[in-house]
Amino acid sequence: MITLFTPATGFPDLEAKIAYGLARVGIEAGVEVEILPREGFYQINFINLTGSPSKINQTFVLLSERLLSSSRFYDLGIKARFKSIYPAVDEKGNFKERLKKIDILSLYKPFNKLSFDFKSDKFCGHKKIPKFGSPYDKEIHSGGLILLASTHAGKPYWRDNRKNEFNLTLCEVCGYLATLGYTSFNFRIQIGKGNNRKYIIVLPVPQKSLKNPDLLTLFASQKTLHNFWLSDIIPLSDFTIGLLSKVPTLSEFIEEIPLSFHLSLVSKDNRGDTIVEQSAFIDTFMYSKFINASSYNAEMIEKLLRGSPKIKSLDAINKVLLSKDRIELMKFARLFIQETSSDNFVNLLYPETSNYLLREVAMIRSEIIEDKAISSVAHTLRYFISKKKYHYADDIRNARKDSRDFEDTIAKMLREGRLRLEQEKYIHLPNESEIRKLFELANENFDEVKTALVILALSFPTKKEEVQDA
Repeated sequence: MITLFTPATGFPDLEAKIAYGLARVGIEAGVEVEILPREGFYQINFINLTGSPSKINQTFVLLSERLLSSSRFYDLGIKARFKSIYPAVDEKGNFKERLKKIDILSLYKPFNKLSFDFKSDKFCGHKKIPKFGSPYDKEIHSGGLILLASTHAGKPYWRDNRKNEFNLTLCEVCGYLATLGYTSFNFRIQIGKGNNRKYIIVLPVPQKSLKNPDLLTLFASQKTLHNFWLSDIIPLSDFTIGLLSKVPTLSEFIEEIPLSFHLSLVSKDNRGDTIVEQSAFIDTFMYSKFINASSYNAEMIEKLLRGSPKIKSLDAINKVLLSKDRIELMKFARLFIQETSSDNFVNLLYPETSNYLLREVAMIRSEIIEDKAISSVAHTLRYFISKKKYHYADDIRNARKDSRDFEDTIAKMLREGRLRLEQEKYIHLPNESEIRKLFELANENFDEVKTALVILALSFPTKKEEVQDA
């Protein structure tokens, strides 16, 4: 086994891209590859290498020559006037012979960076290799960390002298490996339409070991998702749940193999230059768990993405999954109905989705969710919601334990329900024992009962209720 290490540059997305670049080299060289996250860097294991270790270097040269010799095939995020100096060819279009002398296996061994000079040294610590972006052996060009090598990089200023700026630098081998990792394992997802089209670069960041089959799955997914269109413009914070709902196979994969997402929202200006508008690290666990729990959950999110995205509801469900707050859950259910219903149809939550949110997110006990008294009153409350009379549900949602609001609202709803029944309009009404049981449960577990009652009422009826109504 051969063990390599990324150079600990301090830029988390750059480290992951270099690790993926080394993994791509290993895969193409025919070895089994494993990526292990460490503190601030990655360990890459090449297992079962057949033949000479020089095969790794030969594969790096081959990939550089075929994939990295023209900026037409990849976007570095640099200004148009600099694009010609970054590919793996010189100013005459010939492959850079110096790359054939590189020894990958010795270059990516651990080394001491205690004497690092922030301004003059390359962040990867490879002093004897030209800067990425230097067209000649002699570093006459400034070079630097390209924008899409790390969206956190830039041109710092000297202290007390803002006119004096310098570019952070990286060696060209690290630059090419980062570009190779970026083009091989990142997902490029489009959002928006026409002149408002943007794209989000999704870098899967491993939380645990990524073995050869996992890497091959990610590699295949990258090919499938390249330039995948997700929806019209949505906030970056809502992107992950949207992507996983539309690509459930990816959601299943990342729940089995824990991955975080490093997201970069990128657009082009009028000159075609790349602009990074926003970036974020996202923990995917709660989203993948939600999507994988039921196909109805994914369908609900897709419904929020169709046409003009329902931003308020997307923000709300995102907040609910992260905070597990019961008040926010009831707000989400109300917003969902408000944003997805039409003049002729009141759209409710799927029962499977409501059940998941009550059990797994709000952490409400099964005996509360399945209680017949609560279900019976929710049945009545749903009747008024279906008639677009939301005030009963809203009043129950806003009721406080230290007041009579909950009991008074239930009483008013039942009075109107009896009046409608006398007018020969069908409406289910709970019996007296069910009302007493509801108030007893509310007295003991007010927040749980209130939340369950509202969410069940804002959900489509179960098959059992439909049979009873028939």
